[in-house]
Amino acid sequence: MKKLSAFAVAAGIASTMPASSGELEMTAGDPASLKLQSDFDHIGAEVHALTKDDRTSYYIDEGDSDDRAVVFIGGQGTSLEAFQLTEFARTMRQELGLRVISVERNGFGESEFDPDLGYGDYVNEVLAVLDHLDIDKFAVMAISGGGAYAAHLAAAAPDRILSLHAGAAISRTLPTRTEPDCSRSAEEWKERLSAYSEKPKDWWGVPGSPVLVIPGWQTTAYADATRSFYVAGQLGDATALAHEYALVCGDNAVVDVSAVEAPVYLYYGAADQSVTVEQMEQWQAAFPNVAKATVYPDEGHTVQYRHWDQILADMAGYDGYTVVCRDGESKLVADADVGDGEHLGICAWQVQTAN
Repeated sequence: MKKLSAFAVAAGIASTMPASSGELEMTAGDPASLKLQSDFDHIGAEVHALTKDDRTSYYIDEGDSDDRAVVFIGGQGTSLEAFQLTEFARTMRQELGLRVISVERNGFGESEFDPDLGYGDYVNEVLAVLDHLDIDKFAVMAISGGGAYAAHLAAAAPDRILSLHAGAAISRTLPTRTEPDCSRSAEEWKERLSAYSEKPKDWWGVPGSPVLVIPGWQTTAYADATRSFYVAGQLGDATALAHEYALVCGDNAVVDVSAVEAPVYLYYGAADQSVTVEQMEQWQAAFPNVAKATVYPDEGHTVQYRHWDQILADMAGYDGYTVVCRDGESKLVADADVGDGEHLGICAWQVQTAN
C-alpha cells in the first residue's frame, strides 16, 4: 500500500485515494492548455472609511476615476449594500462609464447611530466623501426613502448636480408634500418597526416582483437588510429605523429645491401601494426642470430595479433613448423609434420571463 504523506494523515485522507493525480479522470483536457485567471473576480464592493470631525463615514466607490460620478441613496433602512441589488447590470454600467458612490446612513450597517443627526448631517457626510475623492460634479440616484435625503443633497449643492433621478422615491421633504402623520413618537415607531429589523427577511422580501427572475437578487436583498440591522452589533435594534421615519416630522425636514436647475428624471409604478404616483406628481411640482416622468403600468415598488437598465442609460446622458430587446439583442433605440409592445429592458428580462 502506498505510504501516505504526513499532511494526508493529519487531514484524515483515506488510504484508498488514487496513487497519483494521473489516475484521476480529467474533464478539461491537458492542464497546460487551461487559461487560469490572474486577477480576482468581483464579489462585491469594497467598503471604505473616512473619518472627519470625530465621525467615521462608510462608503463604496465603484467605477473608474474618469467615469461620470453618481451618488446612490438606497431606500428606507437600507445599508450601502443595497447598491449590489443593481449590479445585475454591472456590465452595462461599466460600458456606460458610470462610477457609483454610496455613503451609509446614520445607524445602519457600520455607521454609528447618533440621535442628534438629521438630513443636513448626512448631506455633509456625502459631500465630505465626494471632496475626499476629488469629485466635483455628480448625478444623484435615490430609491424609495432615499428620496428624502436626495432632495436635501440637491438643495445643498445645486451647482454640482448633473442630474437627479428618483425611483419610487418619497416626496416627504419637498415643499409640495402631503403632510406626514406625526402622531407617533420615536418609541412608538421603534416598537412598530422592530418586527422588521429583528427579522430582515420580512423587511426585504418582495414576493411576486419581476426582479425575482434575477439570480441571487432576493438573497442579496436579505444580505443588505442583515448588514443594516446586525453587522455592527445592532442585533436587530430598530432605533435607527425609527429615527429615520421620524425625521420627516422634524423642524428642518422640508427643503427648498427651486434652485436646482439640473434635469430631474422620475420612475414610478402605477401599482405601487408604498409610494404612489401622487408622490411623483409632487416631485414634478417641486422641481423646475423635470425632463422625464415615467409611470410603468402594473409595476410595483421594485420598479426602479426592473428598469435599472433604463435609469443607467438616462444617468449616462442617453435620456433620448430607450433600452429594448430587439431581434435577440439589447439595444438603445431612439425614443421615436420604439414600437408599441416592444420589450423594454435588456434581453435578460425577456429570456428569464419566457422561462
